[in-house]
Amino acid sequence: MKKTILAGAAASLFIAHGAHADQTAAATPEQVVTYNMGVTSDYVFRGISQSRNKPAVSAGVDYSHTPSGLYLGGWASTISWIADSHLDGATTRDRSSTPFELDLYGGLKGDIGNGLSYDAGGILYYYPNHNLGSKPDANTFEVYGKLAYGPVYIKANYALTDAFFFADKAGTYYLDLGGDFPLMDGLVANLHYGSFRFKNGGNALTASDANYEDWKVGLTKDFGNGLSGSIAATGTNADKTVWNFNRTGYLGDTKGIVSLTKTF
Repeated sequence: MKKTILAGAAASLFIAHGAHADQTAAATPEQVVTYNMGVTSDYVFRGISQSRNKPAVSAGVDYSHTPSGLYLGGWASTISWIADSHLDGATTRDRSSTPFELDLYGGLKGDIGNGLSYDAGGILYYYPNHNLGSKPDANTFEVYGKLAYGPVYIKANYALTDAFFFADKAGTYYLDLGGDFPLMDGLVANLHYGSFRFKNGGNALTASDANYEDWKVGLTKDFGNGLSGSIAATGTNADKTVWNFNRTGYLGDTKGIVSLTKTF
């Protein structure tokens, strides 16, 4: 799931959303294609570990059309949560068939004026061969809108499909409030608060069981030549029973994360 893990104004590691990096420059060609590779001590999405509190690797590609603000991209990361979430007794194939996720996204972004900017689009979180065989589905499509004023922003994601194993179309949403504040050349402070609200429960859960808030405080450093790094503290108030798949470990605890990304 994408993946603003350690986003910053100078660099975005993974990219929120998720996830993908926003590339801006004072003077860029009309069309830009970039590639990125990353490693993190823990792949955290909306405060929840996707890699069972262990390291993950990622790679992605982004296209942007500067005059129009159009962008398209794809991003993939190793995960373990789908295999972990299958009930005891699931087949070996089910438990091991989805070692990574693939995010496909696109949208428009630009300046409104007077310090305001916008970003709107859609993102598909796709989990190849997760082999559930029944609803609800892990694959999720969200639309999103973001409004920023200087370094602060508000963003909302809204699911139009089943949402990460929670059933019923349209209704699950995630609200993201935050800011990326330049401290000195190449160093940015990242602050984030999020609220995840599920419309209905799947797998005998109710929406209120799964709902939670998350937070993050971090620093992003641009080292130059496309290399950036981040450190962050993140945590949630997520239910310790719901977000502990088959006793593999609580996924929403407070933790420190270190990440590196190289952009080409």
